[in-house]
Amino acid sequence: MHASASKAASDRDRLLEMLAARAYQYRPERPFTLSSGALSDYYLDARVVTWDPEAKPLIGRLVFEAIGGRADAVGGLTLGADPIAGAVAYYSQTVGAPIRAFTVRKQAKAHGMARAIEGAIRSGDRVAIVDDVVTTGTSTLDAIDRCREAGHAITAIVILVDREEGGMTRVRDAVPGVPCAALFTRAELQRRFEARRGARSEGS
Repeated sequence: MHASASKAASDRDRLLEMLAARAYQYRPERPFTLSSGALSDYYLDARVVTWDPEAKPLIGRLVFEAIGGRADAVGGLTLGADPIAGAVAYYSQTVGAPIRAFTVRKQAKAHGMARAIEGAIRSGDRVAIVDDVVTTGTSTLDAIDRCREAGHAITAIVILVDREEGGMTRVRDAVPGVPCAALFTRAELQRRFEARRGARSEGS
Protein backbone atom coordinates (compact mmCIF):
# COMPACT_ATOMS: atom_id res chain seq x y z
CA MET A 1 0.00 0.00 0.00
CA HIS A 2 1.29 3.46 -0.89
CA ALA A 3 2.49 5.44 2.15
CA SER A 4 -0.13 8.16 1.65
CA ALA A 5 -2.94 5.62 1.30
CA SER A 6 -1.66 3.78 4.35
CA LYS A 7 -1.64 7.00 6.38
CA ALA A 8 -5.18 7.83 5.26
CA ALA A 9 -6.37 4.35 6.23
CA SER A 10 -4.68 4.70 9.63
CA ASP A 11 -6.22 8.14 10.19
CA ARG A 12 -9.64 6.85 9.20
CA ASP A 13 -9.40 3.88 11.54
CA ARG A 14 -8.34 6.08 14.46
CA LEU A 15 -11.18 8.52 13.82
CA LEU A 16 -13.66 5.63 13.61
CA GLU A 17 -12.36 4.36 16.93
CA MET A 18 -12.81 7.78 18.54
CA LEU A 19 -16.37 8.09 17.23
CA ALA A 20 -17.31 4.59 18.43
CA ALA A 21 -15.69 5.10 21.84
CA ARG A 22 -16.78 8.65 22.62
CA ALA A 23 -19.65 9.74 20.40
CA TYR A 24 -21.75 6.61 19.89
CA GLN A 25 -24.03 5.05 22.48
CA TYR A 26 -26.21 1.99 21.94
CA ARG A 27 -28.97 1.23 24.43
CA PRO A 28 -31.84 -0.83 22.96
CA GLU A 29 -33.09 -1.78 26.41
CA ARG A 30 -33.61 1.89 27.30
CA PRO A 31 -34.06 3.90 24.08
CA PHE A 32 -33.00 7.52 23.75
CA THR A 33 -35.60 10.24 23.12
CA LEU A 34 -34.54 12.34 20.12
CA SER A 35 -35.30 16.03 19.61
CA SER A 36 -38.13 15.01 17.28
CA GLY A 37 -39.70 13.03 20.10
CA ALA A 38 -38.97 9.71 18.39
CA LEU A 39 -37.23 6.91 20.25
CA SER A 40 -33.92 5.46 19.06
CA ASP A 41 -31.83 2.56 20.32
CA TYR A 42 -28.67 4.56 19.66
CA TYR A 43 -27.45 8.11 20.13
CA LEU A 44 -24.67 9.89 18.24
CA ASP A 45 -23.07 13.12 19.44
CA ALA A 46 -20.32 13.69 16.88
CA ARG A 47 -19.36 17.06 18.39
CA VAL A 48 -17.71 15.25 21.29
CA VAL A 49 -15.15 14.19 18.70
CA THR A 50 -15.15 17.01 16.12
CA TRP A 51 -14.07 19.50 18.79
CA ASP A 52 -11.41 17.16 20.21
CA PRO A 53 -7.77 18.20 19.58
CA GLU A 54 -6.65 14.70 18.62
CA ALA A 55 -9.42 14.42 16.04
CA LYS A 56 -8.77 17.79 14.38
CA PRO A 57 -5.82 16.76 12.15
CA LEU A 58 -7.54 13.48 11.25
CA ILE A 59 -10.73 15.25 10.21
CA GLY A 60 -8.79 17.97 8.41
CA ARG A 61 -6.83 15.47 6.31
CA LEU A 62 -9.67 13.09 5.52
CA VAL A 63 -12.22 15.75 4.57
CA PHE A 64 -9.62 17.74 2.60
CA GLU A 65 -8.79 14.64 0.57
CA ALA A 66 -12.48 13.88 0.03
CA ILE A 67 -12.99 17.41 -1.32
CA GLY A 68 -10.22 16.62 -3.79
CA GLY A 69 -9.29 20.15 -4.79
CA ARG A 70 -12.79 20.93 -6.04
CA ALA A 71 -13.46 23.93 -3.76
CA ASP A 72 -12.10 27.34 -2.81
CA ALA A 73 -13.98 27.45 0.49
CA VAL A 74 -15.48 24.93 2.90
CA GLY A 75 -18.28 25.28 5.44
CA GLY A 76 -21.84 24.47 6.36
CA LEU A 77 -24.64 25.17 8.78
CA THR A 78 -23.56 26.14 12.27
CA LEU A 79 -22.87 24.38 14.63
CA GLY A 80 -22.17 20.91 13.30
CA ALA A 81 -20.08 22.03 10.33
CA ASP A 82 -17.94 24.61 12.12
CA PRO A 83 -15.21 22.43 13.68
CA ILE A 84 -14.91 20.41 10.47
CA ALA A 85 -14.51 23.48 8.26
CA GLY A 86 -11.89 24.91 10.62
CA ALA A 87 -9.94 21.64 10.65
CA VAL A 88 -9.94 21.48 6.85
CA ALA A 89 -8.80 25.10 6.48
CA TYR A 90 -5.91 24.54 8.88
CA TYR A 91 -4.83 21.28 7.25
CA SER A 92 -5.09 22.75 3.75
CA GLN A 93 -2.64 25.49 4.68
CA THR A 94 -0.10 22.96 5.96
CA VAL A 95 -0.03 21.20 2.58
CA GLY A 96 0.12 24.38 0.52
CA ALA A 97 -3.38 24.16 -0.93
CA PRO A 98 -5.38 26.59 1.20
CA ILE A 99 -9.16 26.33 1.37
CA ARG A 100 -10.94 29.15 3.15
CA ALA A 101 -13.53 28.37 5.84
CA PHE A 102 -16.98 29.81 6.45
CA THR A 103 -20.10 29.21 8.50
CA VAL A 104 -23.75 29.48 7.51
CA ARG A 105 -26.01 31.07 10.09
CA LYS A 106 -29.35 29.48 10.88
CA GLN A 107 -30.79 32.98 10.59
CA ALA A 108 -29.16 36.02 9.01
CA LYS A 109 -28.14 38.77 11.41
CA ALA A 110 -30.65 41.57 11.76
CA HIS A 111 -27.86 44.15 12.17
CA GLY A 112 -24.54 45.13 10.62
CA MET A 113 -24.06 43.49 7.21
CA ALA A 114 -27.02 41.16 7.86
CA ARG A 115 -25.08 38.24 6.42
CA ALA A 116 -26.30 34.66 6.32
CA ILE A 117 -22.76 33.45 5.59
CA GLU A 118 -19.78 34.48 7.71
CA GLY A 119 -16.09 33.82 7.43
CA ALA A 120 -13.33 33.94 4.83
CA ILE A 121 -15.53 33.07 1.84
CA ARG A 122 -15.18 35.32 -1.21
CA SER A 123 -17.46 36.27 -4.07
CA GLY A 124 -17.45 33.57 -6.74
CA ASP A 125 -15.88 30.89 -4.55
CA ARG A 126 -16.67 27.28 -5.36
CA VAL A 127 -17.78 25.73 -2.09
CA ALA A 128 -17.68 22.36 -0.41
CA ILE A 129 -20.49 21.82 2.08
CA VAL A 130 -19.64 19.77 5.17
CA ASP A 131 -21.64 18.50 8.15
CA ASP A 132 -20.99 16.25 11.11
CA VAL A 133 -24.07 14.03 10.79
CA VAL A 134 -26.78 13.54 8.18
CA THR A 135 -30.12 12.16 9.29
CA THR A 136 -32.85 13.76 7.18
CA GLY A 137 -30.35 16.01 5.38
CA THR A 138 -32.18 19.21 6.31
CA SER A 139 -29.22 21.13 7.76
CA THR A 140 -27.02 20.22 4.80
CA LEU A 141 -29.76 21.23 2.36
CA ASP A 142 -30.21 24.55 4.20
CA ALA A 143 -26.49 25.27 3.79
CA ILE A 144 -26.65 24.37 0.11
CA ASP A 145 -29.60 26.71 -0.43
CA ARG A 146 -27.94 29.63 1.40
CA CYS A 147 -24.74 29.25 -0.58
CA ARG A 148 -26.58 29.06 -3.88
CA GLU A 149 -28.58 32.16 -2.97
CA ALA A 150 -25.26 33.94 -2.40
CA GLY A 151 -24.08 32.91 -5.88
CA HIS A 152 -21.71 30.09 -4.98
CA ALA A 153 -21.40 26.89 -6.99
CA ILE A 154 -21.60 23.74 -4.85
CA THR A 155 -18.77 21.48 -5.97
CA ALA A 156 -18.51 18.85 -3.20
CA ILE A 157 -20.44 17.52 -0.20
CA VAL A 158 -18.62 15.70 2.60
CA ILE A 159 -20.41 14.33 5.67
CA LEU A 160 -18.66 12.83 8.67
CA VAL A 161 -21.36 10.25 9.56
CA ASP A 162 -24.37 9.12 7.54
CA ARG A 163 -27.05 7.82 9.89
CA GLU A 164 -28.50 5.92 6.90
CA GLU A 165 -32.01 7.27 7.33
CA GLY A 166 -32.44 8.70 3.83
CA GLY A 167 -30.70 12.02 4.27
CA MET A 168 -27.82 11.34 1.89
CA THR A 169 -30.27 10.47 -0.87
CA ARG A 170 -32.04 13.81 -0.39
CA VAL A 171 -28.71 15.63 -0.48
CA ARG A 172 -27.55 13.84 -3.64
CA ASP A 173 -30.87 14.59 -5.34
CA ALA A 174 -30.38 18.30 -4.55
CA VAL A 175 -26.95 18.45 -6.20
CA PRO A 176 -26.99 16.13 -9.22
CA GLY A 177 -23.53 15.46 -10.57
CA VAL A 178 -21.78 16.83 -7.48
CA PRO A 179 -19.55 14.37 -5.56
CA CYS A 180 -21.21 13.52 -2.23
CA ALA A 181 -19.38 11.40 0.31
CA ALA A 182 -19.86 10.24 3.89
CA LEU A 183 -16.66 9.22 5.68
CA PHE A 184 -18.53 6.81 7.96
CA THR A 185 -21.93 5.14 8.23
CA ARG A 186 -23.99 4.34 11.27
CA ALA A 187 -23.49 0.63 10.49
CA GLU A 188 -19.71 1.05 10.70
CA LEU A 189 -20.00 2.75 14.07
CA GLN A 190 -22.27 -0.03 15.31
CA ARG A 191 -19.80 -2.71 14.20
CA ARG A 192 -16.88 -0.96 15.88
CA PHE A 193 -18.96 -0.34 19.01
CA GLU A 194 -19.83 -4.04 19.23
CA ALA A 195 -16.21 -5.07 18.60
CA ARG A 196 -15.06 -2.81 21.42
CA ARG A 197 -17.74 -4.18 23.74
CA GLY A 198 -16.76 -7.75 22.84
CA ALA A 199 -13.09 -7.03 23.50
CA ARG A 200 -13.95 -5.59 26.92
CA SER A 201 -16.06 -8.67 27.76
CA GLU A 202 -13.23 -11.01 26.84
CA GLY A 203 -10.79 -9.03 28.95
CA SER A 204 -12.98 -8.96 32.05
